[in-house]
Amino acid sequence: MLVQQFYNNPKFHDFLNSHFILYRATRGVDEGDKVYERFGIRATPTVLILGSDGSEIDWHVGYGPPPEKFLERLEKTVNGVDTFKVLSEKYAQDPKNIEIVFKLAQKYDDRIDEEKATNLYNEVLALDPDGKKGTTDYRDKKVTYTEYAEFSLATLSLYSRKRDADPFKAFIRKYPESQMLENAYLYLGSYYRYAGSKEEAAQFFEEYTSKYPENPRALNYYVLRIIRDKDNLDRGIELAEKIKDIMRYNPSPSYMKDLAELYALKGEVEKTKEAYGKDFMEGQVSSLGYDLRDYAEFWVKQKTNLESAEAMMELAVQLKPDNLYVIRSVADMYIQLEKPEKALKIFGPEYIKDYMDNSNTLSSYARFWAAQEKNLDSALEAAKKSAELAQAPYIWDTLSLVCLKLKRYDEALEAAKKAVEIAGDQAARYEKRIKEIEEAQAKDKKKK
Repeated sequence: MLVQQFYNNPKFHDFLNSHFILYRATRGVDEGDKVYERFGIRATPTVLILGSDGSEIDWHVGYGPPPEKFLERLEKTVNGVDTFKVLSEKYAQDPKNIEIVFKLAQKYDDRIDEEKATNLYNEVLALDPDGKKGTTDYRDKKVTYTEYAEFSLATLSLYSRKRDADPFKAFIRKYPESQMLENAYLYLGSYYRYAGSKEEAAQFFEEYTSKYPENPRALNYYVLRIIRDKDNLDRGIELAEKIKDIMRYNPSPSYMKDLAELYALKGEVEKTKEAYGKDFMEGQVSSLGYDLRDYAEFWVKQKTNLESAEAMMELAVQLKPDNLYVIRSVADMYIQLEKPEKALKIFGPEYIKDYMDNSNTLSSYARFWAAQEKNLDSALEAAKKSAELAQAPYIWDTLSLVCLKLKRYDEALEAAKKAVEIAGDQAARYEKRIKEIEEAQAKDKKKK
């Protein structure tokens, strides 16, 4: 989907038309497979830039939005900034330049050419074993070329066919204050989820979780290993319950599933249901409904991204069809989008039929449409029914407002006075409505 989003972007094609001839190779098609084989393409998407003679100028592996960021990378290629071709030529002229060697190693690493990347990273270590000849960026921090090369070599070893964890263990021992340390533990954690003996994995995870005791992912990797081994279940439950506590305001379904699985392995059915049963999932659905509403409201206010906003509005209504707050909010957004017909569809006469015994819903419905000055006959019916069901000042005030919008001034005044009569200490709050009605009536008489 992301690749298609990029490929469909008009700016992408404008850029390419001014610089390149575009050829799209598709795997599974004979002609496309030959391209993959010829250029050793190991991952998709890969954008490979070739010269007119077929030589490789540069490549970009992977894609993430927004498209403009990717275009910046292509523009650097066009301008000859750190391209494979430029780096290769510089390397041939100056093979001892550590910056060039490191950048070329990264190029091959991106291409998933393990052999060439490994050889070049090792050259970096040979050129600067003590890490004194320069730094590079890592997540807005500076690390030495040597440190980064060792981290990259450890990564290549961990994900090679032989899968060797020792280089990362050595990295952790050598660089205990590294900016890359947390990722080193993370990569080892992903390894020990499935690999290594139970004893070796437990030893690593105890170290990992003691160093990052508030990191849910660190704790969860250990939980997943325990589930896999079906051993040390009490320790797994302890960790999973801690994750639950850390994420109590936004629990992750996958983490709760893991907790439930641990209880299930222990045969504790009720705790399994408590962790990952009906109540939990209903809570997730409810939370998602509100999140979708909030998302839509944000973009409606921005007056952009409206197609997505409207899609989320529809989904929020599907998830929360009985939630007055969500339904009314979405109806209000449809009004802002100048689509009153859609507002009426979800919050109109058909909707209110199911709530004719709920005074609060009836009053909220009537007040909403009075504010919009639409659907007033239905709003009046709802307001009158609400007043029959409950004697509250805000309900009578709503009835007076609907009557005012319909210019039924006598009825409006009667309802407004009723609101004041029963309001007690809050009477002043409702007296304003009487004045509003009288002024509107007087203005109408002048026009006549």
